[in-house]
Amino acid sequence: MKHTYARSAKDKYVRLSELGSKYNLCFSSHLVLGNKLVALDGIKKSLLISESDNDWDKPYVIELSEVTAVSVKKSYGSIVSGELKTKGLEEFLKRIDLRFEYGDKSMPFVLTFYDSDANTPQDIPRLARNAKNWQMILSKMLPSQPDSVNKTHKKLSLVD
Repeated sequence: MKHTYARSAKDKYVRLSELGSKYNLCFSSHLVLGNKLVALDGIKKSLLISESDNDWDKPYVIELSEVTAVSVKKSYGSIVSGELKTKGLEEFLKRIDLRFEYGDKSMPFVLTFYDSDANTPQDIPRLARNAKNWQMILSKMLPSQPDSVNKTHKKLSLVD
């Protein structure tokens, strides 16, 4: 069983190398999320996401220069009145997503880190931490938003 896992992981990294060559990307960090490969080219500010089931699907490249915000969104199932007295909030957690918002108000791209149907509750702390870390890293790479203070601030000059 361990041998199968090692082979699968090796295949993913070979695939990552092939995709990097194909799209002229050089990855500074990467992450395996279940059947997804996520890789960041920090210099070109591009994020590659490739998903596999039986065969590798077409990868998706997110150009961070087009993204206006990256956020972590947690989705919970319904909570009946009084259930939080006996159960923790994490027991109701359904998904943890990393959302990429675009300035043109198009649908955001969603990258799922945790899904209660595919992961165990023991995975929540690790996957929540990974989502938050990637959110912080990617947010720092987004184009800076114009500051309203700088827009209204007038340049002062000395008069002789």
